[in-house]
Amino acid sequence: MAFLKYEDVVVKVGNESIFADAASINVNASVAESRNIYGEIERYAPTNGLRGELSFEYYMTGGIPEYLNMTGIPDSETSAGTFASLDFSNAYARSYNLNVEPYSPVKIDASLDFYSALTSNIAADSVSPTSLSYWKNQYAHGIRSYVLGAPSNINSTLSVSYSINAMRNPVYLVGETTPARVTKEAVEVNMTLRGDNIGEFLLVSGRHAEITCHMLDMNTNTTLDKLRCSGQITQQQLTVSSQNYLNGVISVRQVFQ
Repeated sequence: MAFLKYEDVVVKVGNESIFADAASINVNASVAESRNIYGEIERYAPTNGLRGELSFEYYMTGGIPEYLNMTGIPDSETSAGTFASLDFSNAYARSYNLNVEPYSPVKIDASLDFYSALTSNIAADSVSPTSLSYWKNQYAHGIRSYVLGAPSNINSTLSVSYSINAMRNPVYLVGETTPARVTKEAVEVNMTLRGDNIGEFLLVSGRHAEITCHMLDMNTNTTLDKLRCSGQITQQQLTVSSQNYLNGVISVRQVFQ
């Protein structure tokens, strides 16, 4: 088989296809050597089930997809998908992050864990981006997005960074090699704002903040999604450099479970 071009590789998760700017997939098997009484290796035995990771980046052309929902209760359902026509199943979102900056479209960097082998064969899956299910000719962009709820004396927000992470733990039944369920643990949201101030000074317990970033389509000025973080300000920072202005940075952390 000849090498596939970037245009030939489409990522699919659930019912959504993603024309990723960059993507990778890997699967790991946990094995350990088994020795006899003489110390000789007789075989390699599995110590856990298969665990894979799918990572991809793509430009935000609509709302945050449901398969990346890590704050919902109950958890979002397991997903199956394909990568270069290779099939995987039992996939769960583990993290995603994005940055909102001036003059830049918003790009989502996401990672999913899956608990299955890869099946089928590598093959081209070339499609036009405009025919994909998520395509709506919309673009979240820093020129339209804005922040509400920042500390009152931060008058101008220069950039926003948002990330959410979840720890995943597969639960196996006796005699099974695929997990009966995958628990979601230690879900954490972090949001960092850079602006012209740092707000009120930190206390030993931090300070409470409720921040919402509205992600707007650069063409129609309609809201594509909202990023929320209601937690404690855990860090403040001031920086300045030659021929530049004094910038303030605050970091907010929210733990869901």
